[in-house]
Amino acid sequence: MKKWKNRLISSTAITALLLGGGMAVSAHGGGDHEEGFSKADEVTIKKATARFHSVKQAIRAGYINTQECVSVPGLGGMGIHFVNPGLVDEEADPAYPEALLYEPTANGFKLIGVEYLSADPNEKLFGQQFDPPGAVPEYSLHVWVWEDNPSGTFAPFNPNVSCPVPE
Repeated sequence: MKKWKNRLISSTAITALLLGGGMAVSAHGGGDHEEGFSKADEVTIKKATARFHSVKQAIRAGYINTQECVSVPGLGGMGIHFVNPGLVDEEADPAYPEALLYEPTANGFKLIGVEYLSADPNEKLFGQQFDPPGAVPEYSLHVWVWEDNPSGTFAPFNPNVSCPVPE
């Protein structure tokens, strides 16, 4: 497994990954649990990320705040990504998501989901193909385990998520 330990994913690069380069935006279905995603998979992710309801714990674990809240009118939001560059490699592990998704609230950050990143164009996780990369080479898969997403468990954007309006 090749690690890119010395590579820091900047907020500009992660935004380009998520929004740029002709990223396919698809709903990946809908419903409580989609084909290939079991209750056990959900429990694995929640167990692995429960401590990250505390942003302090996420930072201690190596996650870096990208500082940008990602949303697109008409599609919804992704929130703010906290990325752990030490986990970005050619393989996605359900217990170690490369990114955590947070929605900004009046009381701080609310953990809403996770994102898996991979350099492998053939990567599949939970029976799902990863979305193609944008300006950086990673493929991505969002999993909305902490916030319901009417567009689907694996949809990139969540209409229930919003970013604060700049003042």
